[in-house]
Amino acid sequence: MSGDNNKKQYHFVIMAAQRKGVVNPLAEAAGVSHKCLIKIDGKSLIERTLTEVVASGLARRISVSIEDDAPLKSDSYVRGLMDGGFVRFVKSTDNLFDSVAAALAQDDDLPAIITTADNVLVTAEMYRYFCEHAESYDASAALCSRETLESKYPGGQKRFHRFKDGQYTNCNTFAIMNREAVAAAEVFRSGGQFLKASRLRAIKSFGLINAIAYKNAWFTLDGGFKGLSRKFGVNIAPVLMPFPEAPIDVDNEHTLEFATRIIKDRKAEAESQ
Repeated sequence: MSGDNNKKQYHFVIMAAQRKGVVNPLAEAAGVSHKCLIKIDGKSLIERTLTEVVASGLARRISVSIEDDAPLKSDSYVRGLMDGGFVRFVKSTDNLFDSVAAALAQDDDLPAIITTADNVLVTAEMYRYFCEHAESYDASAALCSRETLESKYPGGQKRFHRFKDGQYTNCNTFAIMNREAVAAAEVFRSGGQFLKASRLRAIKSFGLINAIAYKNAWFTLDGGFKGLSRKFGVNIAPVLMPFPEAPIDVDNEHTLEFATRIIKDRKAEAESQ
């Protein structure tokens, strides 16, 4: 995959599987097998995500993690990328950690950027910004402050991580630079939705002190990530995204409506220029 020779190239992993035994209500309402196949203004979610990954110029390889390749081949755009060798299918497993590990099993699968097929508002510019700021660390997570998000989209996200210096929401974009950082992703073995996690699961994943500190917002954002770095023995850092659209993925009807409106507004703005 071509790109700027002066920039580091990444293996992009797009998570597109459904939870085992769960029929996604948005997919069911749209009459498709997987949420990633839902269309907004004529294009599927996964097409929109892949288009921006390709346009970033940063992808040397793209893998899509999903149960089987039939849903991908049902989308003509994705099938074309697969037939051209630009996108490969990697079979997902029953949990997020093992699915990521399967996608990163080969020696040349790193460094990697992990994102989701419903991250349809993240643009090529945003990927370039994230990668530029993530490349100095073993692992990074893209976050957006509540102030940045709500300066343009009040109500665009309802769940926030609370820290001593503010509230932040996840942008579902992560960098994993080396094998040591892959091991740190073990915290996601039982699922990644820690805003809705049980207290016991949070303690098991992050350690008692970190879990208590998180619950009570004792740490600043940087302090919290330094605590995680010490626990896992790798340098993990947040990348604060200055883009209010970055954390709005398609999780439910509310965010689907938000994403649809933003995409149509972008299209109208582009056509008027």
